[in-house]
Order: sequence, then structure tokens, then C-alpha cells
Amino acid sequence: MLSSLCMLVMLMAGLANAKPSHIQQGKWMMWGIVLVQVAAAILAVWLMVHRRHWSACIAGIVPLVVVVLLVVILVKIEW
Repeated sequence: MLSSLCMLVMLMAGLANAKPSHIQQGKWMMWGIVLVQVAAAILAVWLMVHRRHWSACIAGIVPLVVVVLLVVILVKIEW
């Protein structure tokens, strides 16, 4: 959750002086990050209840991977 929260803060800070089109793209990215985080948390809890702990660990790491990929893409395209 910390990686998703940090990415949301970074996106909000980066959108302070952005164009309207970039603001709209940023809002979609933020909603996507929130959706991935909530889905991963629900899936991880469900997997832990069904005693699949290693699968729950993998599900919990998915948001971190998504955030790292998004940072790399945003740096690469200089957004």
C-alpha cells in the first residue's frame, strides 16, 4: 500500500501545473492505481483465508510492480 500511496502523491504533485489533458490522464492513472491496489488487497486476503500464503504474497506484490513499471514509463516518455 505504501508504494501505491507514494505514487498517488507523486502524481498529484506532478499535476499541479499541468495542462488539462495531462490532468485528465493523471486522474485515470490515479484511479487505475487505486483499483489495482484494492483488487490486490482483496485477492491477497481471500488467498490467505484459503491457506494459499505464497499466492497471497505474490498478489500483494503486484501493486508494487505496477507502480515501478508506471514510474519507468513516465520517466521514459518524459510525461
